[in-house]
Amino acid sequence: MVHRAMKYSEAVDYLDSKVVLGVKPSLDRIKAVCRLLDEPQTAYDSIQITGTNGKTSVAHMTAAILKACGYRAGLFTSPHLETVRERISISGKLITAGEFAEVLSDIRPAIEKAEAEVGEALTYFETVTAMALEHFRRQKVDVAVLEVGMGGRWDSTNVADCDVAVITNVDLDHVDELGGTRLEIAGEKAGILNEGSVLITAEANREILLLLADRCEEVGAEMKVFGRDFRLDYQLSYRVPGEPPAQMISVRGLEGREFKDIKLPLVGKHQAINAACAAACSQAYTDPRQRTDPDAFRKALEISQVPGRLEVLSEHPLVLADGAHNVLGMDRLVTALTSEFEYDRLVVVVAILADKDARGMLHVLGQAAHTVVVTENRSSRSVEAARLGSFCRMERMPHEVEPDFAKALRLAYNIAGRRGLICVTGSLYTVSEARIYFRRQKASREMRQDR
Repeated sequence: MVHRAMKYSEAVDYLDSKVVLGVKPSLDRIKAVCRLLDEPQTAYDSIQITGTNGKTSVAHMTAAILKACGYRAGLFTSPHLETVRERISISGKLITAGEFAEVLSDIRPAIEKAEAEVGEALTYFETVTAMALEHFRRQKVDVAVLEVGMGGRWDSTNVADCDVAVITNVDLDHVDELGGTRLEIAGEKAGILNEGSVLITAEANREILLLLADRCEEVGAEMKVFGRDFRLDYQLSYRVPGEPPAQMISVRGLEGREFKDIKLPLVGKHQAINAACAAACSQAYTDPRQRTDPDAFRKALEISQVPGRLEVLSEHPLVLADGAHNVLGMDRLVTALTSEFEYDRLVVVVAILADKDARGMLHVLGQAAHTVVVTENRSSRSVEAARLGSFCRMERMPHEVEPDFAKALRLAYNIAGRRGLICVTGSLYTVSEARIYFRRQKASREMRQDR
């Protein structure tokens, strides 16, 4: 069948027709497509990043460092917040709508042939992965930074043999798909390791580190651990009146290499550790090529931006959005909010997906929040606000129930006052809702001012 070229809207519709969840774990589908496309993932080097928390931040920072060191670096992340084009970028620039439609139009015959061969349709994530791999080949990137979607062993990004692998940490998440214990989940994430690769990890659990070490020995990979092979020399809050909070860090990288006095615009110790992982990951890639430039590392980290991670959406009161979506992520968020920001009262607007430990997440929020406003995002998997409210009652925490997201934000404004802090969290879908809301509010104000 001959396909005419797609428009961008048609490409998005085609993707939306793909199954998102519930497909059996397998690399057969993505391998078939890549074979039919003549293995685009072999045209450049690859870095693969997985972990329960922090992998998106490490991926963004790593890609920024590699760009600063002179590499043409592709970046593949997920999920997106507002447009699927966010998932595919090169040297900081998103794939254009025209490029997106063109790539999907061109690889669609290979997708359909692969589906016929395997007897199963590609998922949404597999399709976008194939698009990214092909786009990076066409644009002649030197290296692709690939964020794992879930797990590692059966993730479609694992069709690439990575030069450097990162496992940020391992905690309980996606237990139905990855296993009910941290060791089982670690085993799935360790599936990205292959012969000759270097593993960078900030995991601290001894049993998990032993598992990772065994996997490295099995495949002939080298393992570098935060606190032993690289570390933070220091991490201090950095506040300037009128500017967003930041932190000053110094990283002692691999082989004792120093990356000093970095003003990181991402707050919280977890982000400082993520920056150390990104520096070590980048160094593991650039060192053998004699391209490690400490000044370039510092400059790249100082301008790093990770959408949806303590992202400032508005001021007076200060409104932050953070994609924390599990208990560990929520704990790290609360630590950052209480240690890095000043406010009269903290109001949290939260919507959570059904496969998460909603009560556990709310319990953590209840330790710090003046009021929690439970609501819903537009995902079909969003837990009903009334159910979240019942969890809040079980936890005996001050809360309000408002299913309508826009109304929930307005309610939070009323509670917080001008000297309060509002944090929108619980899921990246929730962050997406907030970003769209505030962008529309800004556009509406600008229209009124122009009249």
